[in-house]
Amino acid sequence: MTEPKRKITLLIALALVGVAIIVGWGLVRGKGGGDGLVANGTIEATEVEVSSKLPGRLAQLLVKEGDQVQANQVIARLDTSEIEAEVAQAQAALARAGAQLKELLAGSRLQEIEEARANLQQAEDNLKLARDEWDRFDNLFKEGAISAQERDQAKNKVEVASSQVKATRERYEMIRIGPRPETIEAARHERDRAKAALEMAQVRLRDSTILAPLSAVVLTKRAEQGEVVNPGFPIVILIDPDDLWLRVYIPESEIGLVGIGQDALVTVDSFPNRRFEGKVVEISSKAEFTPRTVQTKKERVNLVFGVKISLNNHERLLKPGMPADTEIKTGGGGSKRTGHPPSAGWSRLNG
Repeated sequence: MTEPKRKITLLIALALVGVAIIVGWGLVRGKGGGDGLVANGTIEATEVEVSSKLPGRLAQLLVKEGDQVQANQVIARLDTSEIEAEVAQAQAALARAGAQLKELLAGSRLQEIEEARANLQQAEDNLKLARDEWDRFDNLFKEGAISAQERDQAKNKVEVASSQVKATRERYEMIRIGPRPETIEAARHERDRAKAALEMAQVRLRDSTILAPLSAVVLTKRAEQGEVVNPGFPIVILIDPDDLWLRVYIPESEIGLVGIGQDALVTVDSFPNRRFEGKVVEISSKAEFTPRTVQTKKERVNLVFGVKISLNNHERLLKPGMPADTEIKTGGGGSKRTGHPPSAGWSRLNG
């Protein structure tokens, strides 16, 4: 090859290298030629599992997938026949314990006191008669008119009458003074125990109605009406369609360009001509290897930082699980994360 041809070939090669550099730089700068990072990821949302606190059979399931529910809206109801019986039983026990305590606190009625006094008077009269009879029989025995057995029977009557007087006097004093403080306190504790049992049964009855904890959309239905569910088993899974975000992963070498509060534009395949507004709200404080959801094995061995971008979804067009691309604006000031000024231009990144 002659010297002139060699020079021409060299010039052509240099020109091609220059073109390649320019094209490559254009790819690095990304779409639109602005200041920012381009990354991709998947739209996510907080999933809330709604479950029952009690075991039981689903008597009603009032929602289906895709339904919009409001906070405290009834989602499902368990069969409550057994719990309702528990509530009725606890109500009866509380009423009985309350009546007993009320009776003790009221003390003895005047009629009861008068009846006890009359019984005591009768017992004392019987004792007087028994003693009079004993005196007469004792004299007759001394005169030899009656046997010792007859005299002993009269003596036994005195002892029986004396015991009756003692018992009726104690009964009279107890009724006159009223119940002892210990008895009242025991009745009060029984009333409180019955009240607590009723409250527990009523809580179980309330918990048999399963409510939505927030305004959301039913993403998945995990149980069917008539099934028996256990505590903690998710009956439905809810998401808040107004609280969506995009999770992307930025290489360690570029994370200094990203800061909290930076604006982002997001695109999805379902709406290729639309750009959705976003904002960086979270940056991972610890590097990790790229998750396995990233396509190439080469990229998965890189150290990256997770970045969370909140999305404006007031039109309800975005859905969890959608793949999306984002452009994080990095120009016009330093990063809130590192304090270092960002470099100009776009970097082509894969999350």
